Amino acid sequence: MLVICLPVIRGESVAHYVSKVLAVAALAGGLTFGAPPRAQAQGFDIETGVEAISSPNTLIRGLQRLYVGRRVSDRLSFGQGIYTAALGDAGGAFFWGFEGVARVPLSDRIGLSFSGFLGGGGGAGQINGDGLMLRASAALDYRLSRAWDLQLTASWIRITGAPIDGPALGLGVRYRLGDTRDAAGEPRGLEFDALSFYASQIAPASGSRMRSGAAQTPITLIGARAIYDINPRTRLSFSAAGAGRGAQGYMQIMAEARRQYSTRRLTFFVEGGAGFGGGGDVDTGAGLILSAVAGVSMQMTPRYDVELSFGAIGAANGSFRGTALSLGLVRAFNRQGRPVQADGTGQRWAFSAGFSAQQVGANYFMAPGNLANLVVMQESSIDYFVGRRFYVTGTAQTTMAGGVAGYAIGSLGAGYEFPLSDRWSLSLEGHIGVAGGGGVNTAGGFVGALRAELDYQVAPSWRLSLGVGQMRTLRGGGMQPATLTFGIKIPFTTHL
Repeated sequence: MLVICLPVIRGESVAHYVSKVLAVAALAGGLTFGAPPRAQAQGFDIETGVEAISSPNTLIRGLQRLYVGRRVSDRLSFGQGIYTAALGDAGGAFFWGFEGVARVPLSDRIGLSFSGFLGGGGGAGQINGDGLMLRASAALDYRLSRAWDLQLTASWIRITGAPIDGPALGLGVRYRLGDTRDAAGEPRGLEFDALSFYASQIAPASGSRMRSGAAQTPITLIGARAIYDINPRTRLSFSAAGAGRGAQGYMQIMAEARRQYSTRRLTFFVEGGAGFGGGGDVDTGAGLILSAVAGVSMQMTPRYDVELSFGAIGAANGSFRGTALSLGLVRAFNRQGRPVQADGTGQRWAFSAGFSAQQVGANYFMAPGNLANLVVMQESSIDYFVGRRFYVTGTAQTTMAGGVAGYAIGSLGAGYEFPLSDRWSLSLEGHIGVAGGGGVNTAGGFVGALRAELDYQVAPSWRLSLGVGQMRTLRGGGMQPATLTFGIKIPFTTHL
């Protein structure tokens, strides 16, 4: 979000992130994932950096890249990447999709890596049409330490619907997860110590203007956050949130560092954050967002906390400024090194990746004129089982075809799985979330959906999944498309 930081799992693979909204899936997880067998690849690669685009005809001058991929061999990884506007004046342009990286060592410290990306998105008024993004890249890698590489990248980026079809140069870093070992010599996993779902109300500062020149309106954000304990007093978190009211289509992705001081049930904290955001006519300039907050967290049960915070947020070089009041529910998986788990059987999850289609109908577009009758999205989701069959789910989607560049959806939901046979199962789900962008009429941003999924187990580690459903705006008067989804589903278990 996922930043998508997904750890090492026992025998299966997974990777995720969010799109223009709530990207809970990618940020979910929240556990130490058990190490795979020695014969399998170890851990994940995280790559991030900034690339300057050679294109004088767009406000997108450069992109920030974040890639998280699971190593399927010593030299090959597959996962997902997210690209956000980082240079120019196009904060709010986001692209998310599937990516793979191959590495070729040349010496102990120097190597080459090659990557390919397929995804979609848009935003900031810079992309028209489908929003499909393709990227091919080569990088010169220099190993700084066992876990860190410095990268000099050269890529070719093509975005349909924008005058971007040419080379880009950049600088980045790679961090390898899973290279550390436990006492038994097995690779360690990455710990997700907590997962938070939150809502924020942003009151704009006096003089804060939208890109259109109007006064900035208050914004209600809904988001999710993955939290990692660095030590008893320091936490690192990654969050993604989208506007449910006040700025339809706005999204932000943040990394935050927290310093905290705990009593028996209360924890007081201060936190600073940096990330990228935009969309919804919010003037975030190039996209860089900074925040500073203070707050308190109260332990309600061994597993759950309630968190309240207040602080400031604003764009580094845009007009957007304001104060934010946030309320969150925190699911704790680890409390200062002590696992919070009912038994030793492990936690069940399922990761899904694939494509979805929406049937265009009446009231689908804000301004009728788009002749497409089908909108194609790329979709990822993660299911967290809270019982044997009952689960909560987070889903994120971005557009790839249909002439609605910048359209994206993020939602939370609940589902129930019905086994039909040894290989077949049926799941019923209900979702509530936020959506916007691309000229799609989401009637303010809040949407709901019902879905049925039929799964076929191809092998113990993965399934084919086909789903049908219905989506509609919750405030009425907006879109209400039928939906069709197809992809793969990867069930897995985590262990503390």
